Amino acid sequence: MRFLKGVLAAALVLTMTACSSKEPTKEDPLKILVPQGAPALALLPLYGEDNVALLAALSKKDSEYDAVVAPINVGATLIEKEKTDYVLDSVVTWGNLYIVGTDESALSEEGMFAAFGEAAVPQKVLMSSMDMDTIKGEIKYFGSANEVSGTLLAKKANAGLLAEPAVTATIAKAKQQGIELKVLKDLQKEYQQKNNTPSYGYPQAALFVKKGSEEKLSSAYDKMEEFANKTSLEDENAIVEAVQKATPEKLGIPNAEIAQKSWKRQNIRVVKAVDVKDDINTFLKQFNINITDDAYTK
Repeated sequence: MRFLKGVLAAALVLTMTACSSKEPTKEDPLKILVPQGAPALALLPLYGEDNVALLAALSKKDSEYDAVVAPINVGATLIEKEKTDYVLDSVVTWGNLYIVGTDESALSEEGMFAAFGEAAVPQKVLMSSMDMDTIKGEIKYFGSANEVSGTLLAKKANAGLLAEPAVTATIAKAKQQGIELKVLKDLQKEYQQKNNTPSYGYPQAALFVKKGSEEKLSSAYDKMEEFANKTSLEDENAIVEAVQKATPEKLGIPNAEIAQKSWKRQNIRVVKAVDVKDDINTFLKQFNINITDDAYTK
């Protein structure tokens, strides 16, 4: 019942006018539960009235939410075990992990390689993307990306694993302190090459739709796809405006400028899951998860 606990620190409830063939009314809202960070940015064009929530909606049979954005491996596990009324509709983020360091030689130096996400997605992606023999430093796992950032800024490690937008924020803070940090490895690129997958990156966060709410969500999905796959790439100001409207605090990001600067490396692309099954299956195999065609929206 506590689907997001231990996985997501906070979530936003987006309550917006329902989207369907009929004229929407206030009595017929569309409710989506979405975690902060990159997943929340994928839903920027949908923000209306929203409230903070810490709810395990996906694993509740009587959930009030029409859709939930969650890590694809967690949602797929519940589907595989038949513990949810939700189905996999689309992938909304495709990985935001990068190795950051002083220079290329940092990976071949002795010392500490700071990382986060031990026994979770970050570690699995790191190990399935990199030839680990190329990292000579001792890998030390911290509880969060913020701790990795602090370790790099304190010069206790020459290289480390970070996720956007922490990558952009850390590089900017380092510059203010006279430290030169840069992206050494794009793990999305490394993952695709090593696993020979069709798409750049790996399916990270996905939109799970409650059975019976597919049509209700269709118009909202179109807005998400248009903003993520077109508008945001053609007009960077649109990102700033949308973030300011939703507010950085509720999105769980430092500010609109960071969102704009890190947008491309956030890899926010909204794609129907049924069209990227090969990517999904390759990723889920790392977790020993197998889902059938019934797991997808039609």
